[in-house]
Amino acid sequence: MKPRKTTYIAHRWIGLIISLQLLAWSVGGLIFSVLDINEVRGANDSRDQPFVLLDQDTIQMLPIGLAQAIGELGADEIASVNLVDRGLGAFWEVRDSESELLARLYPSGEESGLITPEQAEFVALNDFTPEATVRSIELIEDNPPGEYRGPLPVYRVDLEHPKNPHIYIDPATGRIIARRNDAWRTFDFFWMLHIMDYKERSDFNHPLLIIASVFAVAASGTGIALWGWRLIPRFFSKRKRTKKVQNTTAP
Repeated sequence: MKPRKTTYIAHRWIGLIISLQLLAWSVGGLIFSVLDINEVRGANDSRDQPFVLLDQDTIQMLPIGLAQAIGELGADEIASVNLVDRGLGAFWEVRDSESELLARLYPSGEESGLITPEQAEFVALNDFTPEATVRSIELIEDNPPGEYRGPLPVYRVDLEHPKNPHIYIDPATGRIIARRNDAWRTFDFFWMLHIMDYKERSDFNHPLLIIASVFAVAASGTGIALWGWRLIPRFFSKRKRTKKVQNTTAP
């Protein structure tokens, strides 16, 4: 079989196999370029949360009750002590070197418990700047919805608003872990198609994507080769005709 015919057959079948994925990549690229990334992340509808960071040397200057509470946690484990106001008042957050929470303390040093559902509602409404009401609130301890891939447990506060926002809040600190809305869900769907990770939607180093990429390169390469085989002979034949005309018209 001639190389040109072999290339044509390969291009046709490779193009057929990879065509849907090429379409998904193209549509996904269009969606990514059209959507405002700040809208996708919910940043356009949220407030900044105050955060004050204290270094290790400051621990010695803390109130006696707080210093004692921190000392009981074990100085070797402590990497940072942060005074944080997430809309519920100021609390000390004591964390280790892995940023894991060791304790959440009142300014006096007394340990606080988990935030209540009412406090989670307040945090969500305070964060979401457009006017909205709470549709529902749930403490999720296992089997989280597909739109949330963070740590558990977590409060999910669903707000009544055209953007269908869901605010995910850490029950230990009141920190907002994730913001979800319709723009994010659209982006996430096409991101899933783009990287071909249909479960976790985060891995773009898996064999399926690599194989599809190889097929896409092959389809492009064979297509370019076919155009080359078509255009190059025409180019040289045109030059030959031009040269022949010039020779016949010369004096």
